[in-house]
Amino acid sequence: MSHFYRLNTINPNRRPLQRIDFYCPSGKTGNYPPNYYWDMQDVPLDPPWPHCQMFRAPLIPEGYETVWVFEVGPHAKLPDIWSDGYVILVSEPAKRVLEACDDFGHQFHETEIQNKQHKRINQTPYYLFHVRRYLKIEDNFSEIENRFEMFAPNYYELKYLPTLQKNPLLKEKVAQLPFWRHYMNDGIVYLSAKVLAKLQEAGLTGLKPYSDHYFGKAGEALARFE
Repeated sequence: MSHFYRLNTINPNRRPLQRIDFYCPSGKTGNYPPNYYWDMQDVPLDPPWPHCQMFRAPLIPEGYETVWVFEVGPHAKLPDIWSDGYVILVSEPAKRVLEACDDFGHQFHETEIQNKQHKRINQTPYYLFHVRRYLKIEDNFSEIENRFEMFAPNYYELKYLPTLQKNPLLKEKVAQLPFWRHYMNDGIVYLSAKVLAKLQEAGLTGLKPYSDHYFGKAGEALARFE
């Protein structure tokens, strides 16, 4: 049975490692400008996939480069991969593996991770991993099968994830994509089982699966969809 994974590190409400803020050194605030979303490019699928379109997002606009601020406990250690969906921060070793897994043109922008006192805490390079592959999957309002054995879906996932389960051919194709986001739900990122295996083979940290199979616990990051 084809399957893939949702990557979302559960952010704890206390230390040892909690993201609390971010800022653009350029002084810009807020989201990307509206034309960022208008400028997504259609990626033709030949032959077409049923109920699905693919797009390539632009690169991060100039001036929107970010610094990430964490509350850090005395024994905390940055994992190789940390993501709350919108944000994916990766180490240099993780970057090398991810680049080798996908040639879609995703962007890795070197960034800085700071503590509350705005002192740099990453002693080695870290990158913001900008996933540029977006899918637009038609809605299907039936129930997600095995919903309570996987993870708590958000509002948009309740619409498009059943489409995948009702269309095995589409689900198989989507499960082979190394990384993707949904066009209307860019706060979630998905990765393939093949990519996960490569990351695990490299011994990278930050890839704990959900232990309760629904909400996950602090520091856990992976939920399986099938």
